[in-house]
Amino acid sequence: MDSLLLKNLNQQQKQAVIHDKGPLLIVAGAGTGKTTVITNRIAYLIEQKKAKPEEILAVTFTDKAAGEMEERVDRMLPYGYIDLWISTFHSFCERVLRNHALDIGLSTDFKLVDPITAWMLISQSLEKFDLNYYRPLGNQTKFIHALINHFS
Repeated sequence: MDSLLLKNLNQQQKQAVIHDKGPLLIVAGAGTGKTTVITNRIAYLIEQKKAKPEEILAVTFTDKAAGEMEERVDRMLPYGYIDLWISTFHSFCERVLRNHALDIGLSTDFKLVDPITAWMLISQSLEKFDLNYYRPLGNQTKFIHALINHFS
């Protein structure tokens, strides 16, 4: 248990990295080391052979955060692991859809709608939506942006 991955962590961070009894929720403010704990935990699980790289999924909200996590894990491990999934929620979902498109009746070359196209499609079709609970009360542009954000 003398892993170098635990060396610069405080006691709570160490406990989170080596936790092995059921789910663990990490709640902490900005700059408190959440990303450090998550990346060290990923590397620790692989180093201790508690999980294979292809059994680990780490998702975050931004490409920047996903790239940073991937880079940190890569530096901690003795050699790169290409089967590790560290990505944004959107990119993870797109990958799952691409891998299983035919299973759900989609073509494997389906296209994702970009935000501008989504806005135009919703704007042209808004009056056709049967909205009982979530409908525009004022500025239609703000409503469409809120609708897109709600579903993405």
